[in-house]
Formats: sequence, structure tokens, C-alpha cells
Amino acid sequence: MSGANGAEVRGWLDEVWGRTEAAVVLEGGDNGGPLGRRGIIGEVFDAEDLAELRVLTTTGEFANDICRCFGSVTIALLDAEAEFIGSGSVHGETDVSWERGRFRNNLEVADPERLIAFLERLGIRMR
Repeated sequence: MSGANGAEVRGWLDEVWGRTEAAVVLEGGDNGGPLGRRGIIGEVFDAEDLAELRVLTTTGEFANDICRCFGSVTIALLDAEAEFIGSGSVHGETDVSWERGRFRNNLEVADPERLIAFLERLGIRMR
């Protein structure tokens, strides 16, 4: 099963991030079960922090493949009604797999150190 190309994923990311009002970091990766049943381990409501998270999780190069692990934590995006509108799991300290089952194309983030530091500022131990 092949994945979506980078342009398709970027188009979806632009659309979904454009509607994002908040983000939560949830326990578990791609095997963590339904988003609404997972524990929340981090929250992002501030507009500047959301903008930073967007850049950190959408800038980089697509691998045209997926990591074989399930990831460590999941970043879930919420709209104005607090409904889940998208999610991406963090893989290792370098990749985000947005809607893995749908796109099957990991993003190798441009600044993995800053992404890990951002998550650690939320109190999420990544190392």
C-alpha cells in the first residue's frame, strides 16, 4: 500500500491547521486507541505556541514511507467546537506521522531538536 505524496499531505495540513484552535498531546502513538479515550499529557491554547507547534510539525521533507514503530505520543488538533480534526504521532525524535493510516508518509521534521524541546516545555519527557 503506497502513501500519499507530500503535496497531498501538505494540502491537508494547510486546511486542518487553518481550522485549529487548540492542540493536545495524548498518551500513546498510533496504537493508543481512540483519541477521546487517551490521557492528555500536554495542552496548547496560546496562539503563538500553536503557530510554533504548526511550524515544528509541518516543516520538513516527506520520507515517502512510514516508521515501523507506533510512535511515542500523539499531537491532536482541535477546532473551535473542541472536536478532533486531525492528529499526528511523533516517531523517534525526528518524524511526525500525520494521519498515518490515511497518508502513510512520515514527515522528517526540519528542526527535531526544537520539536522535542517544545514538547518538553509542556512537561512531556521525550528522552
